[in-house]
Amino acid sequence: MSDITSINHTAMAVHDIDEAERFYKDVLGAVPHDRVCYDLEEVKIGWAVFKSFEVGDYLLALTVARSPMAMPAHGQMRGANGFRHGFQVAHSRFDKAIEELSARGIPFEGPVDQPERGPFGQSIYFHDPSGNFLELVWRRDEASMPLQRNYVSAE
Repeated sequence: MSDITSINHTAMAVHDIDEAERFYKDVLGAVPHDRVCYDLEEVKIGWAVFKSFEVGDYLLALTVARSPMAMPAHGQMRGANGFRHGFQVAHSRFDKAIEELSARGIPFEGPVDQPERGPFGQSIYFHDPSGNFLELVWRRDEASMPLQRNYVSAE
């Protein structure tokens, strides 16, 4: 296996692609990314719809779930099936992110202090409109983290 440097992208299933697009653009600042070609059998026969976005240096693809997804009941801040999607924010922007979630009426838990010996400082937890469990975290070691782009940008 080659030396892996980071996670490059992920796909998340959502109930409503347009609602999810608005959420990820408005709340997380995602930028539409149109240079991805999904040459998958499911796409060719119309079983899957993908929209992709840049979130920082990460590529996020959203797809409509083919069947109902079980999600935690409202108010339960834990990931469905144990999955959590974490997004890093600069420590200097963390309080602003909390303010923005509050202003939008998006319920969240936190900030939660992470163990002092680990790389994470604090986290906040919330759900997207489909119930996907999300985390915003700032890192104590953010000054030493290189910004990596592992995909072709639309720029």
